[in-house]
Amino acid sequence: MLMSGTLHIFRLKADPLQYQVNYNLGVHSWVKVFDASGLDEFLRHSWGLPDSELEAMLGELRAMGQTTEAFLDMQESHLAEMGFAESPSEE
Repeated sequence: MLMSGTLHIFRLKADPLQYQVNYNLGVHSWVKVFDASGLDEFLRHSWGLPDSELEAMLGELRAMGQTTEAFLDMQESHLAEMGFAESPSEE
């Protein structure tokens, strides 16, 4: 089932550069850690975002260490295929 969720990315480590990506769908959340090139590839090929929006996200990430994008659609099964782990629910 395709549902809209929120993608939140933050810098996890500066050296070597690592980012944690969280994708939240309601009470469900998935997480994966990427290096800089892996994150770039993931963002460019997984979401179909316009280049201007993608560059704004990457700029915010470089400047502030985090960025958030809402209303992105991804199937839960696709997240697992990409190596995301489901985070435990707080319920």
